[in-house]
Amino acid sequence: MPKTTNMIARELARLSSDCSFLLTHLIRKSDDKNNGNPKNVLRSILGLNNNPSNPILKASLVGWYAAAANANIYNPLTGKFDGKHNSSAVCFTESTLPGLKAHRDIFESQYGLAFDRDLLFQRGANPCLNIRNSILKESIDLPGGRFSKSVFNFIPSQLHPFINIINESFDATHEREWRHVGDMPFKYEDVLFVFCPVKDFSTFSLVQSAGRPVLFDLAWLDRV
Repeated sequence: MPKTTNMIARELARLSSDCSFLLTHLIRKSDDKNNGNPKNVLRSILGLNNNPSNPILKASLVGWYAAAANANIYNPLTGKFDGKHNSSAVCFTESTLPGLKAHRDIFESQYGLAFDRDLLFQRGANPCLNIRNSILKESIDLPGGRFSKSVFNFIPSQLHPFINIINESFDATHEREWRHVGDMPFKYEDVLFVFCPVKDFSTFSLVQSAGRPVLFDLAWLDRV
């Protein structure tokens, strides 16, 4: 099969029902971070509690390296395993509308916001790397070394925020996840959709200008 150009790839994605050009940050009802009040979390993200408003998505520890904080990382500058860890990012899903409906149903998500995928790509967002356990932890014997190391010891810190592990107890490939490393400030005009129940439209309409971003109730997906 000939190599697909970027133009052809984008056209294939546009015509495919399982592809999305939205990157969505959903707030789960059961998330410990929101103290049971996802509406207030979205208010905080959009800066509605501040004057002037400073909308920002705050990064948190994510991925396999966040859970493996004691992993020794090879540093090519020193030749030692004293490399830095880097596991802080903002998470998004590249889900289509049916995918967002599934998130709504499983995680009781009612609130969130969505951006254009190309915009976030330009800002450094990247799809996650889902790597099976046997590869990430495969042993490597170094010449002259007393102990073997693992593949994960040699992965550069720039990739740490994007790495998820796949094993019998964890598989997040269905998330179609992207991440932005570090906090992500944004402007209201950067947002395409704000997701919230109809009853909260009056609250979040404060971020709109000329009808954008669009306010959308995820309950409406039952009618799509």
